[in-house]
Amino acid sequence: MNISKEELNYILDLYQTDAPTQLNSAHTLTLHSEIPVGIAHLFNHAKLTLLAEIAHYQLWFPLQLKVNETGTITPYLSAPEVIDTQGVKRCWRWDNLEIKNQDFKIESISSTGLFLKPLSKKQLRTTPQQLKFILPNKKKISIEIEPVRVSEQGVGAKITQIHHGREQLRAYLFAAHKRKHANLYEYI
Repeated sequence: MNISKEELNYILDLYQTDAPTQLNSAHTLTLHSEIPVGIAHLFNHAKLTLLAEIAHYQLWFPLQLKVNETGTITPYLSAPEVIDTQGVKRCWRWDNLEIKNQDFKIESISSTGLFLKPLSKKQLRTTPQQLKFILPNKKKISIEIEPVRVSEQGVGAKITQIHHGREQLRAYLFAAHKRKHANLYEYI
């Protein structure tokens, strides 16, 4: 079998990597498969999670698969939920912030709860309530909370519903985790 010079160069180009280009490009993965029409819609509605472990943290990346009309499967990763597995397994909490609005100051937050200080004594509520605030990265969040602990220091509450900003909150917490633990992400 004889291969022309152009064919040989084409094959060599397929297997050569350009390290600087790879590092600067977005991470993409495309799969092509012959998916029967009857089950292709299952991929478009599947709720999958990709787990990565770094030190004593688990990163749960939501993964969506989209199948186009030609059978190409394109995965979409969203910002992960960061789980601290040391001690009691729970969502990682960022406690180095002071988000303020006219009624309260948030001192720490995770994707499942927060600790806030009302700015006046009369605003210390023990009933469920809706909060709206802006993260330091300028993303708007609207959540429903239910206080679980009220003390002189403030209110510990669980987030019962995120009306707006679920992805933005997860992305903010993941970015904060990467900044705080930069050494863990050094070679990733």
